[in-house]
Amino acid sequence: MLRSLLLLPLLALSACVLPNSRSNTVVVTDAKSVVANCKKLGELEGASPLGKVLLRDQARDAALARLKAGGAELGATHVESSVADIKWKGPSTAGTAYKCGT
Repeated sequence: MLRSLLLLPLLALSACVLPNSRSNTVVVTDAKSVVANCKKLGELEGASPLGKVLLRDQARDAALARLKAGGAELGATHVESSVADIKWKGPSTAGTAYKCGT
């Protein structure tokens, strides 16, 4: 029992995605019109293993961070996802990465 309690903070940290300068430039939007003229790069999943135990706002923040990080890895400028909607209540955390502009 004590061992499980000691591992809980480690599990919480492993579910975190640390933003970096590339992921901070990725825009997550729920407006398809924003990415209408952009090149589709791929599908992403923003789910966290702890998503079901996090409060809704924390789950949304974690999903946004994962989508931004995943988009940055693909070289995206934007990610289209319903998670961007401030009224998001889940459960979908999927997104589509796009490269817009250049």
